[in-house]
Amino acid sequence: MQNQQQVNYDLLAVFPDESKADGAADKLKKAGFTEEEVHQLAAGVIGSGQYREHGPNTGRKDYFLQTQRSGPRPAVIILFAVIFGIVLAALGFVASLFIHSLPALTAILVGAVLGIIIGAIIGAFQRGRVRGSIGQTTKPQPPPAPVNRTAQNGAKTVVALRFSNPDNISRNSRARAILLNNQGKIDRSVGRQD
Repeated sequence: MQNQQQVNYDLLAVFPDESKADGAADKLKKAGFTEEEVHQLAAGVIGSGQYREHGPNTGRKDYFLQTQRSGPRPAVIILFAVIFGIVLAALGFVASLFIHSLPALTAILVGAVLGIIIGAIIGAFQRGRVRGSIGQTTKPQPPPAPVNRTAQNGAKTVVALRFSNPDNISRNSRARAILLNNQGKIDRSVGRQD
């Protein structure tokens, strides 16, 4: 019976406590909404609970705070291979000058090949820069708010409206704005069934 009653409203909002619901109902009446249009209901009388979050979307921060480290770039791998190849080839040449039994061409070739292999391995392990960090830091999440016991004990934390003229968009928008400004969550599943 309560579900059938509640779907006959044009607009329904749930508030965190009864004082905020009282304040929203008073502001609606001051804005020109009549007693027949504004109804304050107990906490258990809500729609199917399809709420739309108004204001900044808190879930977006997770997307923007994602960081990703790019893999090694091929240019860096080639650069390291060439530098290490040249350095080890030069060391091989210097070693052939001091060790007379080592031919210079063999020492240079072995040094170059070893340098290219070692340089490519070191270049492959170079991590790219961090991408996606846009200068924000993550803040520790506050502990969850305690459960409001007054809302569970039948407190009137729901404000519902049934407009005398449901096609008047400006009155509907004004009422929605008043409900949202008083921290109400609009239930999207509510609609009139005439």
